[in-house]
Amino acid sequence: MKKNGLQRNLALTMAAVMALSLTACGTSSSKTGSDKTMVSGDGQQTASMPADPADLKGSIIVGGWPSGDDGFKAALNGFHDKYPNIEVEFQFTDTTSHHQSLATSLAAGSGAPDVAMVEGAYIAQYRDSKALTNLLDEPFNAEKYKNDFVALKWDQAYSVDKSQFVAVPWDVGPCTYFYRTDVFEECGLPTDPAEVAELMSTWDGVLKAAKAVNKPGERWLVPNAAYFYQLMYCNRDYYDEKMNLKLDREGDLDCLNAIIDLRADQLDMNVDMWSTEAYAAYASGACVSVATGGWFGGFLKTDIDPDGTGHWGVAELPGGIPHCNWGGSFLVIPEQSKNKEAAWAFIEYMLCNAEPQNEMLEAVDYFPAYTPAYDNTAIYDAEDPYFGGQKTKALWASISEDLEPVFNTIMDVTAEGCIYNSVNAGLNQGLDAQGIKDLLAKDIEDATAELKNQQIQVYKDAGLWNE
Repeated sequence: MKKNGLQRNLALTMAAVMALSLTACGTSSSKTGSDKTMVSGDGQQTASMPADPADLKGSIIVGGWPSGDDGFKAALNGFHDKYPNIEVEFQFTDTTSHHQSLATSLAAGSGAPDVAMVEGAYIAQYRDSKALTNLLDEPFNAEKYKNDFVALKWDQAYSVDKSQFVAVPWDVGPCTYFYRTDVFEECGLPTDPAEVAELMSTWDGVLKAAKAVNKPGERWLVPNAAYFYQLMYCNRDYYDEKMNLKLDREGDLDCLNAIIDLRADQLDMNVDMWSTEAYAAYASGACVSVATGGWFGGFLKTDIDPDGTGHWGVAELPGGIPHCNWGGSFLVIPEQSKNKEAAWAFIEYMLCNAEPQNEMLEAVDYFPAYTPAYDNTAIYDAEDPYFGGQKTKALWASISEDLEPVFNTIMDVTAEGCIYNSVNAGLNQGLDAQGIKDLLAKDIEDATAELKNQQIQVYKDAGLWNE
């Protein structure tokens, strides 16, 4: 998950490749799993879905990164029960390699899987591509599911002119504050999630908690104070529709002043939250808390602190930071797929149904973007023993349903990579709040200049850019 350096390089690579794939060939003429066809609005032949799922035959390749494959395998028996004649092969590698391979194969017109995962950070690079299948068309008709998904995630998959929709959201990352209840109790701080949220609803409260838990050189509140500021932009809404960078947020300078104090008093570890040092500190209690996406709970349970049952709590974000999303993935169908019907059957079954979504949630903690999944009270009202009996899934569902669409661009992932690096640099240089903000603005503008020109060209091509 440590990817600030990788994000900028991968974003540039993919944007360049996607510029080629925007004009890639149209509907594939390869034979699909059924002989039935119909004609789309542009005169191309498109497949139709058979009435009997058993009539859908063939094989598909599903590509992505771990642990998406484990999630799919957890729900695969149900898929095969419904579609007994579709064979599924998985091709999974690390996140960066997968996206680089996918972008290259889309531009080349061959070599892509039939179904591919796309990380939410990069969806803006893909959504205008003609190398991906428009799921608004027959026989997919994806628009019928629009109201069943978290609005923020669904909206991200439309092209800039809304004429195509290329990706169905899989999961969402509602952000919350993870904290060590045992250390809070030891230090005389509240441990109940509502009381913790109340204490830390202001930056004065955050500083109070940080000083209470601190042991100089031994124990800190958070791995890096810069992440508090990054959370204010976690929905990746960095630009307005005129492509102007918009860093002004309610409370942004208050947040910067607070993290300046945290760093000055050595109340944060000053390490990357994904570093080996941070992981060890979470488990030992040397780093008392971290604010990030809900999926982090799965990391704690399986990788970071598997013996931490009862030592962690989950609360609303501190400092008055509004509800936001960190992460999430999508599934797309490349135009070059030879079996789009089967590919769509896989996506529709896995992502547009509550049972498989919840099976995948239970397996790999990918929190569904498909909101009807939340109706399963046995799952979403369940007490989680790892988090002291909290109903964590109910909290994450509530936050997810509150996430509204924002304006995204292909510059966002690069801008996001700048926040940690630039803010952390500003803290280490001793800059004041406005100085840090000015440094960040310059760094983002410099890093995204080429990407901004590409994004503007996309809008020009769509007839949506007014000089």
